[in-house]
Amino acid sequence: MSKYSWKRLMGMSLLVASLDLVAAEGFGPSIYSGMNARFDPVAEARYRQPEAELRLLLAYQKANTATNHFCLLGYRWDYGLEFVSVHWREAQMILRWHGEGDWVEDFLSAVVSDGVDLQTGVIDAEDSRGSTFLVTRRNAEGTLEDCRRHGREYVIEPFTPPPPVKEE
Repeated sequence: MSKYSWKRLMGMSLLVASLDLVAAEGFGPSIYSGMNARFDPVAEARYRQPEAELRLLLAYQKANTATNHFCLLGYRWDYGLEFVSVHWREAQMILRWHGEGDWVEDFLSAVVSDGVDLQTGVIDAEDSRGSTFLVTRRNAEGTLEDCRRHGREYVIEPFTPPPPVKEE
């Protein structure tokens, strides 16, 4: 093999190896599967102002009297699904947010019950054994790490929620 061909072969091998590394780096362990892209919530109109939605959640959960920390990171799938994964540190939960107006008071109980409780919904196993509410520790930690590396942090200071609107 000529010197030029050997260098070219090595270069191609390194390129393929680096592409494999990038693909492996793309999405590690996660509680979600099949996503093909991440997005920054503030880059999308319906996710631009999450503070109001986070305050609704905090008021609903009666957690508005303390400082709360959140990490938000959007995910997309080829077939059109997208949502923002919300890690609420103080509640030790991961929730899904589908955009402005998604977390109306009547729907928040479903949002919270469908979320991943990092205290009771995580198991030390290789898979979740078909459970619809348990996730593996490896996948939960992978999701949290993905948010730390690529997500956007929010801090909501204590606040007094507005009084409920009385219907006439």
